[in-house]
Amino acid sequence: MATDILAEEQLKLELLRVLSKYFLRQLEELLRDKTGSFFPIDRLSNLELGKRLGKRKELQLMTVSVCDALQNRDFKIDLAFKFHESPDAAIEEANGAAWLEDLLKTNSRLKTARLLYFSQEHSLLIYEGLSNPKEFFDHELDLPQKLFLAGSALPYIHGLFEQNVVIDRYLHLITETLNGLNISPNDRDELNYLFKHPLKQMGLSLAGAHCFGDFHPGNLMFYESETPLENSGDIRMDKTIIYLIDPAYLDRDSFVDRSEDIGTFFSKFAYNDFSLTQNFDKTVSDVELFCKGYDHTCSYNGVSLSDYYPEGITIDFHIALGILIESLFKTRMTGYPHTNSVSPLVQTSVDAVKFILERRPFQVYE
Repeated sequence: MATDILAEEQLKLELLRVLSKYFLRQLEELLRDKTGSFFPIDRLSNLELGKRLGKRKELQLMTVSVCDALQNRDFKIDLAFKFHESPDAAIEEANGAAWLEDLLKTNSRLKTARLLYFSQEHSLLIYEGLSNPKEFFDHELDLPQKLFLAGSALPYIHGLFEQNVVIDRYLHLITETLNGLNISPNDRDELNYLFKHPLKQMGLSLAGAHCFGDFHPGNLMFYESETPLENSGDIRMDKTIIYLIDPAYLDRDSFVDRSEDIGTFFSKFAYNDFSLTQNFDKTVSDVELFCKGYDHTCSYNGVSLSDYYPEGITIDFHIALGILIESLFKTRMTGYPHTNSVSPLVQTSVDAVKFILERRPFQVYE
């Protein structure tokens, strides 16, 4: 505990130093946007660390107290920061964040936090803080409403164009994941075989799209506006603004299968469902609600998600692969010994993936 407190204080001191040296002018502009008046800032008086967000808690919220140089008044400004391990990763996210902000600048339903500052030297990104929106699981909306809204957000990122998918991306992912897992040769061969049919479906689809890359509940937040944005009859949903945060893995190429983001969103739901019930009935129902939201947005252009998949949708493939990737990540994090024994987590994942690829429960449009 004492070590954690010391690390937090050291982080606060480092952030105060960096912000004071490089960021005072940006804070002046942000304060002018919020108040409509200009206040010159001569110093930062305090910094409070808040919650950590994102799948791996990599996005840190903070509140900065700034002092007005003319009248000695204090203002509080909410920010979010993220340090990357390398300048290249920071540059990639900064470019993606700028692309996403431009894409959504006129969107009244889906928003993203503004990127206020980027330092290649420090591999640091600072975003506009979101003080009022609530995280996916903390919001008062019912889960079916949240799933519908989450689905309705994705087409804005994906786009509604038709484009072939480049399946080499997924052949590589399958090989790397299966080779990285400690499983029997028979299981590896069987899984390689079972992945072939949905890969063929994918290759015949026109589902190529931009991909958010890390679309999961931790990167979605909800905020209630004062006025309705739609007129569906559900006033709470009509007034909900969706915030999409942490665009670290945004892929702006248009050859990624649009169902990849759906698989990322539901792979953890599906694993938990299977480990408790040995089936996917609950997750299938949730995916159907999500797809209704996706189709709600697509309907403005007279299409639906299934239109991109003449040979069948590939959600099964992506949920299955997502379960294996998450299993590989967890075993590496926990340091499970690479011996002849298979960890219970990996074995459950393999059983779940075989069930999905053999029975195809997520063909929700059939």
